Amino acid sequence: MATLPFRLIDAFAEQPFEGNSAGVVTGAEELGDEHMQRIAREVNASETAFVYPPDDDGVRRLRWFTPACEVDFCGHATLAAAEALRRDDAAGHEAPRFDCRVGRLELVLEQWPDGLIWWLAVPPPRLERAAVGDAKVGQLLGIEADQFDPDLPPQQTDGGDLLVFVRSWHTLQDLRPDMRPLHRWCDKHRVRGVQVASRDTPAATIQVASRFFAPACGIDEDPVTGSAHGPLAAALHAGGFAPRVGDQAALNCVQGIPGGRTGLVRVLINESETGPEFRIAGRCHETIAGTIRVPGD
Repeated sequence: MATLPFRLIDAFAEQPFEGNSAGVVTGAEELGDEHMQRIAREVNASETAFVYPPDDDGVRRLRWFTPACEVDFCGHATLAAAEALRRDDAAGHEAPRFDCRVGRLELVLEQWPDGLIWWLAVPPPRLERAAVGDAKVGQLLGIEADQFDPDLPPQQTDGGDLLVFVRSWHTLQDLRPDMRPLHRWCDKHRVRGVQVASRDTPAATIQVASRFFAPACGIDEDPVTGSAHGPLAAALHAGGFAPRVGDQAALNCVQGIPGGRTGLVRVLINESETGPEFRIAGRCHETIAGTIRVPGD
């Protein structure tokens, strides 16, 4: 049975075994869709990234699968794929460029005094007021009416997520959604996941904390969701809640499962003539390296 190189990498992780783990499989040109889905189910990380060889311009195709389905964009597994290529030295000294369903993804690797950090420019997020009312959101998530943040109403993202803000850290930590009705509702309305966030955080250096529920994608709760932080930052920026210095704004964002894995997502917002541009950043740590068997047809 054929094998392919495989790595498990923790992204948005200040240390190994934190953040969100992603499988990375290179040599994906040898795999069909069903192979990728079966491998992702076997790896059982929130996402597994499948990396193709570079084209004549040095750009690689990149795809992501949860244990249940393919997704259009995944932030943490993109950083993990870049880190895997760095460790393979497959891209030399150049940061990899990827093509995916949402377009071209550009990364930059920076050396900080305490280690390496990957920056990823994310597609410009578009938000609109959520069609679902607060009462329904509260019913799905177990949030009382007075626990919603009055300054940031629920919004829908162009990535298919619902973004909800609550007043307090304690409300966020105490959430225990009933996954069956949430799964049915997300599936019915084609919602990828629900992000619940709060500007009330346990540290002055952290501007927002969040949790992300995606039962319709086979992930009851995702530890750290990179793709959700562009829209999260956009909502805070539009509301005037992102600290600014000149024409830039920056956010330190924490996401995690209470009692479980937690990660740090850094967001930088640059004002341009065409509107704000968003970059997310995080550290990566490899925990497993080896090969994975290609499943039979």
